[in-house]
Amino acid sequence: MIKELHVELFRFDCKVDYLPYYKKYIVEYNQNDTVLSLLNKINSIEKFDYDNTNNLNLNLKINNLYLNSSALIADVVSATSSTDFIIEPVSKFRTLVDLKIDNSDFLEKINLFTKYVSEHDIQQYAVDLELDYYASNTYEIKKDYIGDHSLLIASDIIEQNSEFKDEILKIISKNDDGIFYHTSIKNRVLNYDLSKEAKIESLFSMLSDSMHKVNSDESFGEGKLNIVQGFDGFNIASFEGVNKTSSESMIEGSNAKYVDISLKNEDLALNSSLVNKDFSLKIAGNILLQAKDENADFIIVRNVHDIKLFDGEQKRIEKVVGREINLPVVSQEQFSKLLEGEKNISALGLDTHKVKVSFL
Repeated sequence: MIKELHVELFRFDCKVDYLPYYKKYIVEYNQNDTVLSLLNKINSIEKFDYDNTNNLNLNLKINNLYLNSSALIADVVSATSSTDFIIEPVSKFRTLVDLKIDNSDFLEKINLFTKYVSEHDIQQYAVDLELDYYASNTYEIKKDYIGDHSLLIASDIIEQNSEFKDEILKIISKNDDGIFYHTSIKNRVLNYDLSKEAKIESLFSMLSDSMHKVNSDESFGEGKLNIVQGFDGFNIASFEGVNKTSSESMIEGSNAKYVDISLKNEDLALNSSLVNKDFSLKIAGNILLQAKDENADFIIVRNVHDIKLFDGEQKRIEKVVGREINLPVVSQEQFSKLLEGEKNISALGLDTHKVKVSFL
């Protein structure tokens, strides 16, 4: 069955252009067509620069989802719930021309391990792990991050040659660019292989007990609510975290408008606090600013751990991101109590919040 896509394609030449621009196309596709075939069709309409020689060599981003050009268009449509595609290079920051990038920073970090792996393995890692490097939210914030690809290579080396364990852990655990800045990419990459995240977690377990990952993903167990108090006319955002503990149904059940922010499923990189007090604040700040810029009246977070960060540290967050935020934050449990008619600020725990919840 032939279907139709509306495409906006990123165009930029670093030698000529000051800013990127997007060209629009309408393209037909079949169920078994790949993203590469889509690019080839667009190229037959109007030439642009991309690597069309091998699916495995072309990584890119569609609607903020990172993927390889071998992916089926139908899978991308399903994952993004859209037939309107915004196609961009895997790293706009590293763009040379259109979808071609300078990936020398990625390759330089692979070369940290030339002592431990063969030249053939180095070349294979260069093909297999580019997406893991550029898809990381950490990379967007901290360009000198050693990269998830380095962590995966480190895991392989330790597994195959345990005598190198201490040397490898030393390489990947430096305070200025190491593993503590890792943020999960499982929600950012199409069909992400979760065994990769397990490998990275195993590296954390090899480090000292004081450096084990802090788990703040626990969320309020939402049950059936007796909604007494509605939120008609409110715009409410939600931070879900990597495990996607969503408040969307509660928000929509309250008659408020659900503000869907693209950063809602990011990892807060809590391990980074061991080596950098500001990195998690930067991630939280980007989330809060996106909610604020989308006109959210407040944001619902998962639990008390998130309250301590998004509310308790909001003044520090403002300093890190360089903007005033002043966005009220409530937990899922607090919001559910509000919906059920509770209005006592102390009973709700809102009296301890740093940012006043002004609608009470």
